[in-house]
Amino acid sequence: MVEGVYRFGSRRINWYVLEADEGLTIVDAGLPDHWPQLVDWLDRTGHELDDIAGVVLTHADVDHVGFARILADRGVPVYCHPDDVPLLRSHPQSPPGWYLRNLWRPRFAAYAIEMLRNGVRSVDPVPDVDPLVPGETLPVPGEPRVIFAPGHTPGSCALFVEDRDTLFCGDVLATRNIFTQREGDPQLLGPADEDHAEAAESLARLGGLGTVTLLPGHGDPWRGEIDTAIALAR
Repeated sequence: MVEGVYRFGSRRINWYVLEADEGLTIVDAGLPDHWPQLVDWLDRTGHELDDIAGVVLTHADVDHVGFARILADRGVPVYCHPDDVPLLRSHPQSPPGWYLRNLWRPRFAAYAIEMLRNGVRSVDPVPDVDPLVPGETLPVPGEPRVIFAPGHTPGSCALFVEDRDTLFCGDVLATRNIFTQREGDPQLLGPADEDHAEAAESLARLGGLGTVTLLPGHGDPWRGEIDTAIALAR
C-alpha cells in the first residue's frame, strides 16, 4: 500500500493508522468491535496507546466514529469538521432512510449485519472535538492537509499527506459499491450521499494533487492521477 500506512477494519469498512517518527495518527475509527485490531497491532509492533497523538475523522458517520470515544476518554484529541459535529454527538441513532430502503439487497443486508455484529448500536458520541479547518495542515503525525469536500455529509473531508502522495478520502470517494459490494474504480456513494449533487461538485476540490494513492472508507486502495479518479467518479 503506502509505507507507514496500515489498513484495518474488514472487506467492507476501512480505517487506518498513519505512522510517523513522532507517533501515530488514527484516520477514522471503524466500528466499536474493531478496537481489538488496534490493540493487537500496537502489541505486535511495539507501539503503545500513548503513541497515538490524534484521531482524525473524515466525517461523522457511525461506521467511521466507532471506537473514537475510547481514545477521547484517554485524552487523545479527536478532529472533526464543525458541520459534522451534530452528527458526531447524535450517536447511536436510528438508521437513515436510504439504509432501510436498501436492505432488500442481499449484499447490502450482509453489510448491515456486519455492522450490527461489530457494535454499530453501541457507538458512543464524542462530546469534545478539535475542528478540521479547510486547508489546514494538522498538528498530528504525518501532517495531513484538510480538504473540505461536503456532500456525503455536510462536513466530509479528505486528508492529503503530500510527502507520501496519499489521499485518505473517507466517503468522498469509494472503490467499493456498498450496495453491490463490487470493487472497482473510484466512485461516489450515490444514494448514501446526503447531498449527491454537492458530493459530485466537491470532487473539484481534489483536483491538481497529481498521482496519488487513494485510501477510501470503503474499498481497496487505488493508485493513479487524481483527475482520472475524479473523471471516473463523475
